[in-house]
Amino acid sequence: MVSESFNQLLNVFWLRPETALWRYLDIAAMRGFRFEGRSLDFGCGDGLFSFIRAGGQFSPSFDAFQKTDKLDQFYAKADVFDAYDSSYSPLVSQAPEYTISVGFDHKANLLSKASALGLYGETVEGDGNSPLPFADEEFQSIFSNIVYWLDEPAAVFAELSRVLKPGGKICLMLPNSTLPEYSFYNSLFGKTGDQQWQWLDLIDRGRLSDNIRQAKTDDQWRALFEAAGLFVAEHKQHLPKPIIQAWDIGFRPMFPALMKMVDAVRPDQRDEVKAEWVKTLKMFAEPLSHVGNADDKANAFHCYVLSK
Repeated sequence: MVSESFNQLLNVFWLRPETALWRYLDIAAMRGFRFEGRSLDFGCGDGLFSFIRAGGQFSPSFDAFQKTDKLDQFYAKADVFDAYDSSYSPLVSQAPEYTISVGFDHKANLLSKASALGLYGETVEGDGNSPLPFADEEFQSIFSNIVYWLDEPAAVFAELSRVLKPGGKICLMLPNSTLPEYSFYNSLFGKTGDQQWQWLDLIDRGRLSDNIRQAKTDDQWRALFEAAGLFVAEHKQHLPKPIIQAWDIGFRPMFPALMKMVDAVRPDQRDEVKAEWVKTLKMFAEPLSHVGNADDKANAFHCYVLSK
């Protein structure tokens, strides 16, 4: 029996079910974390993940692909979701159970999407690599799943510690040292230089080669936390190798073609086609979500709840 959050994620990310599966397991891993007091979603993006985690629901007609751009540059690593105009409508059918004080991100288009959800009290545009535009000890609770995309995690942890109230909580998703080992691009081409696998760069699209540069062991992450005046209140490991390898390819290579195919479906048939698609996805995604053992030290991601 899948949860409503899983249903929502599959509906919203129906053309990219690997993303839905990852986010569902993220929600399970961070079950013990709550947004309390003045709160910050650091790297909120379009807000869809945090909205669904908060119990918000969308009409079946809505998905994450309502506004995209630069599909012709997809294989050149363009962010096709960095698009927005006034016609964007998230079709909320149920409001979230709580709100988050601040959504912070570096992309204005994504913040515009996030602002339409009714989840954030305000959104703030800024660079996570720079000093944060917030006062000392401003937040009681902070969530982030983007620190590993930033240049200097130690500096980011110091800033998050600075803006966290004493006794407050920070929930972070961070890669384990095993993550690069599970990447087809990294293991078959990045490490070997074998030119027969260079085409995997089209699938990686900069994820392991450019962005996820901060994979570390638990001990290594804890040393950085301690240097920032933070301690681990809770630690879980999730996302086993089969999940990561399913995500590593998923429907990603065909995404531009899938978008064109969906656009060619008659509007009066789209909801029916989507419903059948999602129903079929559940046949595979639900059992896959149970693969592996919770807190296996080989799992690809850490979920930390920190305090100071």
